[in-house]
Amino acid sequence: MGLVDVYKNPSCKKIRGSHILEVSCAYCKCFIANYQKVGESNFVKMYNERIIEGSIDFSQYQGALFCPGCGERIATRYITKMDKKEAYRLVPSAFHKKKAGGRTAAGATSRSNLTENQ
Repeated sequence: MGLVDVYKNPSCKKIRGSHILEVSCAYCKCFIANYQKVGESNFVKMYNERIIEGSIDFSQYQGALFCPGCGERIATRYITKMDKKEAYRLVPSAFHKKKAGGRTAAGATSRSNLTENQ
């Protein structure tokens, strides 16, 4: 797993009461995104406005999310029916998630800053 570029999401909003999930590829373990998750329910979709940063440039239109390491499809873009928001429906077996320890949405530390300090 090599170093990947990390892009900030320009449409990201801070969500109160959320916790940070680090999403990675299930096939090659490559970093995909840091996501603000609200609640403890199943992780089936990622709202675009809750993605903090990722290895994919979210400022450009993405029809689907593909792993930058191995090219596997991670998610498909769609518009939710209830609130008409842009989201990505995750492929259940294509990703791993873990809670990013000690970080909150208000004080999220950039992954790129962490690698610079090493």
